[in-house]
Amino acid sequence: MVVRTLTTLTRLLDVVSLFGGDRRIQLVFTHDERRPGILSAGVAEALRRLGPPVIGWDQAAATRFDLAIAASENDVLAELDAPILLVPHGIGYQKYYPGSRVTSGFNPEKLVHDGEVVPAAIALSHESQRAQLTRSCPPAAERAVVIGDPCLDRMLVSRHRTPRYRKALDAGGRTVVTLASTWGKHSLFGRRPELPVELLGCLPFDDYRVALTLHPGVWAAHGPWQVRAWLRPAIAAGLALVPPDHGWQAAVLAADCVLSDEGSAALYAAAVDKPVLLTTPGSPTTVADSPLAALARSVPKLVTGLGLRDQIDGAITRHRLGSHAPIIEEAVEDSRAPLLAGLLYSLLDLNPPDDPIFPPVADPEPLTSPAAAFVAGVDGSGELVRFPLVAEKSPDLEYRHVLAQADNAELRELDAATVVYADEPGRLAGLLTHWPAARLAAAPIDGGCVVRDSTGAMHELTADADPVLLAAFAYVQLTTGRPFTGHLNGAPVSALRQH
Repeated sequence: MVVRTLTTLTRLLDVVSLFGGDRRIQLVFTHDERRPGILSAGVAEALRRLGPPVIGWDQAAATRFDLAIAASENDVLAELDAPILLVPHGIGYQKYYPGSRVTSGFNPEKLVHDGEVVPAAIALSHESQRAQLTRSCPPAAERAVVIGDPCLDRMLVSRHRTPRYRKALDAGGRTVVTLASTWGKHSLFGRRPELPVELLGCLPFDDYRVALTLHPGVWAAHGPWQVRAWLRPAIAAGLALVPPDHGWQAAVLAADCVLSDEGSAALYAAAVDKPVLLTTPGSPTTVADSPLAALARSVPKLVTGLGLRDQIDGAITRHRLGSHAPIIEEAVEDSRAPLLAGLLYSLLDLNPPDDPIFPPVADPEPLTSPAAAFVAGVDGSGELVRFPLVAEKSPDLEYRHVLAQADNAELRELDAATVVYADEPGRLAGLLTHWPAARLAAAPIDGGCVVRDSTGAMHELTADADPVLLAAFAYVQLTTGRPFTGHLNGAPVSALRQH
Protein backbone atom coordinates (compact mmCIF):
# COMPACT_ATOMS: atom_id res chain seq x y z
CA MET A 1 0.00 0.00 0.00
CA VAL A 2 1.75 3.13 -1.27
CA VAL A 3 0.65 6.12 0.82
CA ARG A 4 1.49 9.63 -0.36
CA THR A 5 -1.04 11.80 1.51
CA LEU A 6 -3.87 11.42 4.00
CA THR A 7 -6.26 11.59 1.05
CA THR A 8 -4.61 8.63 -0.64
CA LEU A 9 -4.57 6.72 2.64
CA THR A 10 -8.33 7.02 3.07
CA ARG A 11 -8.87 5.88 -0.52
CA LEU A 12 -6.52 2.91 -0.14
CA LEU A 13 -8.39 1.84 3.00
CA ASP A 14 -11.62 1.84 0.98
CA VAL A 15 -9.99 -0.40 -1.64
CA VAL A 16 -8.47 -2.95 0.75
CA SER A 17 -11.59 -3.13 2.88
CA LEU A 18 -12.48 -5.94 0.45
CA PHE A 19 -9.58 -8.01 1.85
CA GLY A 20 -11.08 -8.13 5.34
CA GLY A 21 -11.07 -11.69 6.71
CA ASP A 22 -8.83 -13.10 3.95
CA ARG A 23 -5.91 -14.71 5.77
CA ARG A 24 -4.11 -15.35 2.48
CA ILE A 25 -3.25 -11.66 2.20
CA GLN A 26 -0.81 -9.63 4.29
CA LEU A 27 -0.91 -5.86 3.88
CA VAL A 28 2.23 -3.74 4.28
CA PHE A 29 2.26 0.05 4.04
CA THR A 30 5.01 2.38 2.87
CA HIS A 31 5.50 6.08 2.17
CA ASP A 32 8.43 7.90 0.66
CA GLU A 33 9.67 10.16 3.46
CA ARG A 34 12.67 11.36 1.45
CA ARG A 35 10.52 12.68 -1.42
CA PRO A 36 7.27 13.78 0.23
CA GLY A 37 4.43 15.57 -1.52
CA ILE A 38 3.34 19.06 -0.55
CA LEU A 39 0.38 17.60 1.37
CA SER A 40 2.19 14.61 2.91
CA ALA A 41 2.21 15.98 6.45
CA GLY A 42 0.44 13.75 8.94
CA VAL A 43 0.91 10.48 7.03
CA ALA A 44 3.34 8.92 9.52
CA GLU A 45 1.11 9.89 12.46
CA ALA A 46 -1.98 8.50 10.73
CA LEU A 47 -0.25 5.20 10.04
CA ARG A 48 0.87 4.95 13.67
CA ARG A 49 -2.74 5.43 14.80
CA LEU A 50 -3.95 2.87 12.27
CA GLY A 51 -1.37 0.29 13.34
CA PRO A 52 -0.45 -1.65 10.17
CA PRO A 53 3.05 -2.92 9.36
CA VAL A 54 4.95 0.04 7.89
CA ILE A 55 8.30 -0.22 6.08
CA GLY A 56 10.57 2.44 4.64
CA TRP A 57 10.60 3.21 0.94
CA ASP A 58 14.06 1.71 0.37
CA GLN A 59 12.98 -1.59 1.91
CA ALA A 60 9.77 -1.55 -0.10
CA ALA A 61 11.73 -0.98 -3.30
CA ALA A 62 14.13 -3.82 -2.46
CA THR A 63 11.40 -6.36 -1.74
CA ARG A 64 9.32 -8.35 -4.19
CA PHE A 65 5.58 -7.93 -3.57
CA ASP A 66 2.68 -9.68 -5.27
CA LEU A 67 0.83 -6.37 -5.69
CA ALA A 68 1.33 -2.67 -4.97
CA ILE A 69 -1.68 -0.37 -4.78
CA ALA A 70 -1.31 3.41 -5.06
CA ALA A 71 -3.81 6.27 -5.20
CA SER A 72 -1.36 8.79 -6.68
CA GLU A 73 0.99 8.55 -9.63
CA ASN A 74 3.38 11.05 -8.06
CA ASP A 75 5.51 8.60 -6.10
CA VAL A 76 8.33 6.93 -8.05
CA LEU A 77 6.29 3.80 -8.57
CA ALA A 78 8.74 2.43 -11.14
CA GLU A 79 11.15 1.67 -8.28
CA LEU A 80 8.78 -0.94 -6.84
CA ASP A 81 9.12 -4.63 -7.74
CA ALA A 82 5.43 -5.49 -8.08
CA PRO A 83 2.53 -5.19 -10.47
CA ILE A 84 0.96 -1.84 -9.64
CA LEU A 85 -2.72 -0.95 -9.43
CA LEU A 86 -3.30 2.80 -9.65
CA VAL A 87 -6.65 4.05 -8.35
CA PRO A 88 -8.02 7.61 -8.30
CA HIS A 89 -8.04 9.47 -4.98
CA GLY A 90 -11.29 11.28 -5.76
CA ILE A 91 -14.48 10.40 -7.57
CA GLY A 92 -12.96 9.74 -10.97
CA TYR A 93 -10.63 12.29 -12.55
CA GLN A 94 -12.23 15.70 -12.13
CA LYS A 95 -9.30 18.03 -11.40
CA TYR A 96 -6.30 19.54 -13.13
CA TYR A 97 -3.03 19.94 -11.30
CA PRO A 98 -2.95 23.58 -10.11
CA GLY A 99 -1.59 25.91 -12.76
CA SER A 100 -1.74 23.33 -15.56
CA ARG A 101 -4.10 21.42 -17.84
CA VAL A 102 -2.75 18.04 -16.82
CA THR A 103 -5.49 15.92 -15.27
CA SER A 104 -4.67 14.75 -11.75
CA GLY A 105 -4.11 11.00 -11.95
CA PHE A 106 -3.22 11.02 -15.66
CA ASN A 107 0.20 12.71 -15.65
CA PRO A 108 2.10 11.13 -18.59
CA GLU A 109 5.46 12.01 -17.06
CA LYS A 110 4.59 9.79 -14.08
CA LEU A 111 2.67 7.02 -15.82
CA VAL A 112 5.49 6.19 -18.22
CA HIS A 113 9.11 5.44 -17.20
CA ASP A 114 11.88 4.61 -19.67
CA GLY A 115 9.28 4.15 -22.37
CA GLU A 116 7.21 1.64 -20.35
CA VAL A 117 3.83 2.19 -18.75
CA VAL A 118 4.35 1.80 -15.01
CA PRO A 119 0.95 0.61 -13.67
CA ALA A 120 -0.27 -2.85 -14.56
CA ALA A 121 -3.81 -1.51 -14.23
CA ILE A 122 -5.30 1.98 -14.01
CA ALA A 123 -8.69 2.05 -12.34
CA LEU A 124 -11.46 4.18 -13.82
CA SER A 125 -14.83 4.96 -12.28
CA HIS A 126 -16.48 5.34 -15.71
CA GLU A 127 -15.73 4.15 -19.24
CA SER A 128 -15.75 7.74 -20.54
CA GLN A 129 -12.51 8.34 -18.61
CA ARG A 130 -10.69 6.02 -21.02
CA ALA A 131 -10.86 8.72 -23.70
CA GLN A 132 -9.64 11.24 -21.12
CA LEU A 133 -6.67 8.98 -20.34
CA THR A 134 -6.00 8.43 -24.05
CA ARG A 135 -5.71 12.18 -24.60
CA SER A 136 -3.36 12.58 -21.66
CA CYS A 137 -1.22 9.45 -22.04
CA PRO A 138 -2.06 7.25 -25.05
CA PRO A 139 0.21 4.31 -24.12
CA ALA A 140 -1.51 3.94 -20.75
CA ALA A 141 -5.05 3.67 -22.12
CA GLU A 142 -4.78 -0.06 -22.74
CA ARG A 143 -4.15 -0.59 -19.02
CA ALA A 144 -7.41 1.08 -17.98
CA VAL A 145 -10.05 -0.98 -16.13
CA VAL A 146 -13.48 0.29 -15.02
CA ILE A 147 -14.16 -0.58 -11.38
CA GLY A 148 -16.62 2.09 -10.24
CA ASP A 149 -15.83 3.98 -7.04
CA PRO A 150 -15.11 2.07 -3.81
CA CYS A 151 -15.70 5.12 -1.59
CA LEU A 152 -19.15 5.62 -3.08
CA ASP A 153 -19.83 1.89 -2.83
CA ARG A 154 -19.15 2.01 0.89
CA MET A 155 -21.41 5.03 1.28
CA LEU A 156 -24.22 3.32 -0.62
CA VAL A 157 -24.07 0.21 1.56
CA SER A 158 -24.09 2.46 4.65
CA ARG A 159 -27.23 4.50 3.97
CA HIS A 160 -29.31 2.41 6.34
CA ARG A 161 -26.99 3.58 9.13
CA THR A 162 -27.92 7.23 8.71
CA PRO A 163 -29.79 7.34 12.08
CA ARG A 164 -26.66 6.03 13.76
CA TYR A 165 -24.48 8.66 12.07
CA ARG A 166 -26.92 11.40 13.04
CA LYS A 167 -26.80 10.21 16.64
CA ALA A 168 -22.98 10.37 16.57
CA LEU A 169 -23.32 14.00 15.46
CA ASP A 170 -25.82 14.66 18.29
CA ALA A 171 -28.38 15.76 15.72
CA GLY A 172 -31.56 14.62 17.44
CA GLY A 173 -34.48 15.82 15.36
CA ARG A 174 -32.56 18.79 13.99
CA THR A 175 -31.78 19.53 10.35
CA VAL A 176 -28.15 18.59 9.70
CA VAL A 177 -26.20 21.01 7.51
CA THR A 178 -22.81 19.59 6.51
CA LEU A 179 -20.15 21.88 5.08
CA ALA A 180 -17.55 20.13 2.92
CA SER A 181 -14.40 21.92 1.83
CA THR A 182 -11.62 20.83 -0.46
CA TRP A 183 -8.19 22.48 -0.10
CA GLY A 184 -6.56 25.53 -1.65
CA LYS A 185 -7.41 29.14 -2.26
CA HIS A 186 -10.50 28.31 -4.33
CA SER A 187 -12.01 26.08 -1.63
CA LEU A 188 -14.89 26.83 0.72
CA PHE A 189 -12.49 27.17 3.64
CA GLY A 190 -10.10 29.24 1.56
CA ARG A 191 -12.72 31.68 0.27
CA ARG A 192 -15.33 31.66 3.04
CA PRO A 193 -13.64 30.66 6.31
CA GLU A 194 -16.26 32.64 8.24
CA LEU A 195 -19.16 30.57 6.88
CA PRO A 196 -19.36 28.11 9.84
CA VAL A 197 -19.76 31.00 12.29
CA GLU A 198 -22.26 32.74 10.00
CA LEU A 199 -24.39 29.60 9.88
CA LEU A 200 -24.25 29.08 13.63
CA GLY A 201 -25.30 32.69 14.11
CA CYS A 202 -28.37 32.51 11.87
CA LEU A 203 -29.66 28.92 12.22
CA PRO A 204 -31.76 28.36 15.37
CA PHE A 205 -29.81 26.07 17.67
CA ASP A 206 -32.74 23.79 18.44
CA ASP A 207 -33.61 23.29 14.77
CA TYR A 208 -30.22 22.88 13.05
CA ARG A 209 -26.96 21.01 13.59
CA VAL A 210 -23.91 22.28 11.68
CA ALA A 211 -20.99 19.97 10.82
CA LEU A 212 -17.78 20.70 8.90
CA THR A 213 -15.51 18.33 6.99
CA LEU A 214 -12.21 19.63 5.65
CA HIS A 215 -10.13 17.96 2.95
CA PRO A 216 -7.13 16.13 4.44
CA GLY A 217 -4.94 18.57 2.52
CA VAL A 218 -6.16 21.40 4.76
CA TRP A 219 -5.10 19.48 7.87
CA ALA A 220 -1.78 18.52 6.26
CA ALA A 221 -0.92 21.99 4.98
CA HIS A 222 -1.71 23.88 8.19
CA GLY A 223 -1.52 21.24 10.92
CA PRO A 224 -4.30 20.01 13.24
CA TRP A 225 -3.44 22.52 15.98
CA GLN A 226 -3.79 25.48 13.62
CA VAL A 227 -7.04 24.19 12.09
CA ARG A 228 -8.54 23.76 15.56
CA ALA A 229 -7.29 27.20 16.59
CA TRP A 230 -8.85 28.88 13.55
CA LEU A 231 -12.14 27.12 14.21
CA ARG A 232 -12.17 27.55 17.99
CA PRO A 233 -14.97 30.18 18.02
CA ALA A 234 -17.15 27.98 15.84
CA ILE A 235 -16.44 24.84 17.87
CA ALA A 236 -17.22 26.71 21.09
CA ALA A 237 -20.55 27.72 19.53
CA GLY A 238 -21.48 24.12 18.75
CA LEU A 239 -19.84 23.28 15.41
CA ALA A 240 -19.13 19.57 14.88
CA LEU A 241 -15.69 19.41 13.24
CA VAL A 242 -15.23 15.99 11.63
CA PRO A 243 -11.58 14.84 11.31
CA PRO A 244 -10.57 13.63 7.84
CA ASP A 245 -9.99 10.03 8.91
CA HIS A 246 -12.97 9.73 11.24
CA GLY A 247 -16.20 9.82 9.32
CA TRP A 248 -16.49 12.50 6.62
CA GLN A 249 -18.55 10.08 4.52
CA ALA A 250 -20.90 9.52 7.46
CA ALA A 251 -21.24 13.28 7.94
CA VAL A 252 -22.39 13.57 4.31
CA LEU A 253 -24.82 10.67 4.73
CA ALA A 254 -26.22 12.24 7.89
CA ALA A 255 -26.82 15.58 6.18
CA ASP A 256 -30.16 17.05 5.16
CA CYS A 257 -28.23 19.53 3.02
CA VAL A 258 -24.57 19.67 1.94
CA LEU A 259 -22.82 23.00 1.35
CA SER A 260 -19.74 22.40 -0.73
CA ASP A 261 -17.23 23.89 -3.10
CA GLU A 262 -16.19 22.24 -6.38
CA GLY A 263 -14.62 19.20 -4.74
CA SER A 264 -15.29 15.48 -4.79
CA ALA A 265 -17.48 15.79 -1.68
CA ALA A 266 -20.08 17.63 -3.77
CA LEU A 267 -20.25 14.72 -6.22
CA TYR A 268 -20.40 12.17 -3.42
CA ALA A 269 -23.24 14.12 -1.79
CA ALA A 270 -25.10 14.22 -5.10
CA ALA A 271 -24.47 10.50 -5.61
CA VAL A 272 -26.22 9.69 -2.32
CA ASP A 273 -29.05 12.03 -3.35
CA LYS A 274 -28.49 14.93 -0.99
CA PRO A 275 -29.50 18.54 -1.70
CA VAL A 276 -26.30 20.38 -2.61
CA LEU A 277 -25.60 24.11 -2.39
CA LEU A 278 -22.43 25.36 -4.04
CA THR A 279 -20.70 27.88 -1.78
CA THR A 280 -17.98 29.37 -4.01
CA PRO A 281 -17.58 30.45 -7.64
CA GLY A 282 -16.16 27.97 -10.12
CA SER A 283 -12.66 26.60 -9.60
CA PRO A 284 -10.07 26.84 -12.40
CA THR A 285 -8.79 23.37 -11.42
CA THR A 286 -12.06 21.62 -12.33
CA VAL A 287 -11.84 19.72 -15.63
CA ALA A 288 -14.12 21.68 -17.96
CA ASP A 289 -16.20 18.82 -19.40
CA SER A 290 -16.25 16.70 -16.24
CA PRO A 291 -19.30 15.56 -14.26
CA LEU A 292 -18.13 17.83 -11.43
CA ALA A 293 -18.32 20.83 -13.76
CA ALA A 294 -21.78 19.71 -14.86
CA LEU A 295 -22.90 19.41 -11.24
CA ALA A 296 -21.55 22.88 -10.48
CA ARG A 297 -23.67 24.27 -13.31
CA SER A 298 -26.82 22.49 -12.18
CA VAL A 299 -27.02 22.94 -8.41
CA PRO A 300 -28.09 26.19 -6.70
CA LYS A 301 -25.41 28.63 -5.58
CA LEU A 302 -25.17 30.23 -2.15
CA VAL A 303 -25.84 33.93 -2.77
CA THR A 304 -24.07 36.48 -0.60
CA GLY A 305 -26.48 38.95 0.95
CA LEU A 306 -29.49 36.65 0.97
CA GLY A 307 -30.64 34.83 4.07
CA LEU A 308 -28.61 31.66 4.63
CA ARG A 309 -31.46 29.87 6.36
CA ASP A 310 -33.89 30.60 3.54
CA GLN A 311 -31.41 29.36 0.94
CA ILE A 312 -30.74 26.13 2.87
CA ASP A 313 -34.41 25.48 3.51
CA GLY A 314 -35.16 26.24 -0.12
CA ALA A 315 -32.54 23.79 -1.36
CA ILE A 316 -34.02 21.07 0.85
CA THR A 317 -37.60 21.82 -0.18
CA ARG A 318 -36.87 22.02 -3.91
CA HIS A 319 -34.68 18.93 -4.07
CA ARG A 320 -36.22 16.03 -5.96
CA LEU A 321 -34.99 12.49 -5.38
CA GLY A 322 -33.01 11.29 -8.36
CA SER A 323 -32.44 14.76 -9.79
CA HIS A 324 -28.65 14.30 -9.70
CA ALA A 325 -28.78 10.88 -11.35
CA PRO A 326 -27.96 11.90 -14.96
CA ILE A 327 -24.75 13.59 -13.82
CA ILE A 328 -23.70 10.80 -11.46
CA GLU A 329 -24.28 8.24 -14.20
CA GLU A 330 -21.57 10.03 -16.20
CA ALA A 331 -19.19 9.98 -13.22
CA VAL A 332 -19.56 6.42 -11.90
CA GLU A 333 -20.73 3.32 -13.68
CA ASP A 334 -22.69 0.61 -11.92
CA SER A 335 -20.30 -0.06 -9.11
CA ARG A 336 -20.26 -3.23 -7.08
CA ALA A 337 -17.67 -4.96 -4.94
CA PRO A 338 -17.23 -7.89 -7.36
CA LEU A 339 -15.81 -5.54 -10.03
CA LEU A 340 -12.95 -4.35 -7.85
CA ALA A 341 -12.50 -7.70 -6.13
CA GLY A 342 -12.18 -9.42 -9.50
CA LEU A 343 -9.41 -7.03 -10.51
CA LEU A 344 -7.55 -7.25 -7.19
CA TYR A 345 -7.59 -11.03 -7.00
CA SER A 346 -6.71 -11.39 -10.68
CA LEU A 347 -3.60 -9.28 -10.11
CA LEU A 348 -2.78 -11.43 -7.07
CA ASP A 349 -3.46 -14.66 -9.00
CA LEU A 350 -5.86 -15.79 -6.28
CA ASN A 351 -9.45 -16.98 -6.37
CA PRO A 352 -11.73 -14.20 -5.06
CA PRO A 353 -14.25 -14.76 -2.26
CA ASP A 354 -17.64 -16.02 -3.36
CA ASP A 355 -19.51 -12.90 -2.28
CA PRO A 356 -17.19 -9.93 -1.73
CA ILE A 357 -18.85 -7.00 0.02
CA PHE A 358 -17.78 -3.58 1.20
CA PRO A 359 -18.05 -2.82 4.93
CA PRO A 360 -19.97 0.29 6.01
CA VAL A 361 -18.18 3.58 6.58
CA ALA A 362 -16.98 4.53 10.04
CA ASP A 363 -19.04 6.55 12.49
CA PRO A 364 -18.12 10.23 12.64
CA GLU A 365 -16.02 11.20 15.65
CA PRO A 366 -16.47 14.97 15.67
CA LEU A 367 -14.50 17.44 17.67
CA THR A 368 -17.22 19.43 19.40
CA SER A 369 -17.99 21.37 22.54
CA PRO A 370 -21.33 22.24 24.18
CA ALA A 371 -22.30 25.82 23.42
CA ALA A 372 -21.92 27.79 26.66
CA ALA A 373 -23.68 31.04 25.73
CA PHE A 374 -26.79 31.84 23.72
CA VAL A 375 -28.79 34.79 22.54
CA ALA A 376 -32.54 34.14 22.67
CA GLY A 377 -35.78 35.96 21.99
CA VAL A 378 -39.01 35.91 20.02
CA ASP A 379 -38.71 35.89 16.23
CA GLY A 380 -41.04 37.45 13.68
CA SER A 381 -43.34 34.42 13.70
CA GLY A 382 -43.82 34.61 17.46
CA GLU A 383 -41.61 31.61 18.23
CA LEU A 384 -39.05 31.56 21.02
CA VAL A 385 -35.66 30.74 19.47
CA ARG A 386 -32.03 30.74 20.53
CA PHE A 387 -28.72 30.94 18.73
CA PRO A 388 -25.15 30.37 19.90
CA LEU A 389 -23.63 33.69 20.92
CA VAL A 390 -21.12 34.21 18.10
CA ALA A 391 -20.05 37.80 17.42
CA GLU A 392 -23.58 39.19 17.67
CA LYS A 393 -24.57 37.51 14.41
CA SER A 394 -28.07 36.43 15.42
CA PRO A 395 -31.16 37.84 13.67
CA ASP A 396 -33.25 40.63 15.18
CA LEU A 397 -35.34 39.30 18.05
CA GLU A 398 -37.96 40.75 20.37
CA TYR A 399 -37.14 40.42 24.09
CA ARG A 400 -33.56 39.67 23.08
CA HIS A 401 -31.36 38.46 25.94
CA VAL A 402 -28.13 36.53 26.55
CA LEU A 403 -27.89 33.29 28.54
CA ALA A 404 -24.49 32.08 29.77
CA GLN A 405 -23.37 28.93 31.54
CA ALA A 406 -21.76 29.88 34.84
CA ASP A 407 -18.80 27.49 34.67
CA ASN A 408 -18.03 27.24 30.95
CA ALA A 409 -18.87 30.59 29.34
CA GLU A 410 -16.19 33.21 28.78
CA LEU A 411 -15.99 36.23 31.07
CA ARG A 412 -17.28 38.64 28.41
CA GLU A 413 -20.28 36.38 27.81
CA LEU A 414 -21.12 36.24 31.50
CA ASP A 415 -20.71 40.01 31.81
CA ALA A 416 -23.29 40.41 29.03
CA ALA A 417 -25.68 37.76 30.37
CA THR A 418 -29.25 38.51 31.37
CA VAL A 419 -29.67 34.89 32.51
CA VAL A 420 -26.88 32.88 34.15
CA TYR A 421 -27.47 29.15 34.44
CA ALA A 422 -25.81 26.29 36.29
CA ASP A 423 -26.45 22.59 36.91
CA GLU A 424 -27.64 22.81 40.54
CA PRO A 425 -30.62 24.77 41.94
CA GLY A 426 -28.72 25.34 45.19
CA ARG A 427 -26.35 27.73 43.39
CA LEU A 428 -28.98 30.21 42.17
CA ALA A 429 -28.66 32.81 44.92
CA GLY A 430 -24.89 32.79 44.67
CA LEU A 431 -25.01 33.26 40.90
CA LEU A 432 -27.03 36.46 41.18
CA THR A 433 -24.65 37.75 43.83
CA HIS A 434 -21.62 36.99 41.71
CA TRP A 435 -23.15 38.35 38.50
CA PRO A 436 -25.24 41.32 39.66
CA ALA A 437 -26.01 42.49 36.10
CA ALA A 438 -28.00 39.29 35.49
CA ARG A 439 -31.75 39.42 36.05
CA LEU A 440 -32.30 35.68 36.43
CA ALA A 441 -30.39 32.60 37.54
CA ALA A 442 -31.59 29.21 36.30
CA ALA A 443 -30.98 25.51 36.84
CA PRO A 444 -32.63 22.26 35.71
CA ILE A 445 -35.03 20.29 37.87
CA ASP A 446 -36.88 17.05 37.17
CA GLY A 447 -39.27 17.75 34.34
CA GLY A 448 -38.31 21.37 33.80
CA CYS A 449 -36.42 24.39 35.02
CA VAL A 450 -36.33 26.60 38.10
CA VAL A 451 -35.34 30.27 37.99
CA ARG A 452 -34.62 32.86 40.68
CA ASP A 453 -35.12 36.57 40.02
CA SER A 454 -33.30 39.50 41.59
CA THR A 455 -35.96 39.82 44.35
CA GLY A 456 -35.28 36.28 45.48
CA ALA A 457 -38.55 34.91 44.11
CA MET A 458 -38.40 31.39 42.69
CA HIS A 459 -40.35 30.28 39.59
CA GLU A 460 -40.81 26.98 37.79
CA LEU A 461 -41.54 25.91 34.25
CA THR A 462 -42.25 22.31 33.28
CA ALA A 463 -41.84 20.79 29.85
CA ASP A 464 -39.93 18.09 28.04
CA ALA A 465 -37.42 20.61 26.69
CA ASP A 466 -33.87 21.84 27.24
CA PRO A 467 -33.74 23.68 30.61
CA VAL A 468 -31.73 26.50 29.01
CA LEU A 469 -34.53 27.12 26.53
CA LEU A 470 -37.02 26.99 29.39
CA ALA A 471 -34.99 29.65 31.20
CA ALA A 472 -35.31 31.86 28.12
CA PHE A 473 -39.03 31.14 28.12
CA ALA A 474 -39.23 32.22 31.77
CA TYR A 475 -37.37 35.46 31.06
CA VAL A 476 -39.83 36.41 28.30
CA GLN A 477 -42.81 35.68 30.56
CA LEU A 478 -41.39 37.73 33.43
CA THR A 479 -40.41 40.56 31.09
CA THR A 480 -43.82 40.80 29.39
CA GLY A 481 -45.77 40.26 32.58
CA ARG A 482 -48.20 38.01 30.73
CA PRO A 483 -48.38 34.30 30.06
CA PHE A 484 -46.37 33.39 26.99
CA THR A 485 -47.70 29.97 26.10
CA GLY A 486 -46.49 27.80 23.35
CA HIS A 487 -44.42 24.76 22.45
CA LEU A 488 -40.72 24.07 22.63
CA ASN A 489 -39.47 21.28 20.39
CA GLY A 490 -43.08 20.20 20.02
CA ALA A 491 -43.65 19.91 23.79
CA PRO A 492 -46.30 22.07 25.51
CA VAL A 493 -44.90 24.38 28.18
CA SER A 494 -46.75 25.03 31.40
CA ALA A 495 -47.47 28.56 32.57
CA LEU A 496 -44.77 30.05 34.77
CA ARG A 497 -45.62 29.55 38.42
CA GLN A 498 -44.06 31.04 41.51
CA HIS A 499 -43.32 29.06 44.64
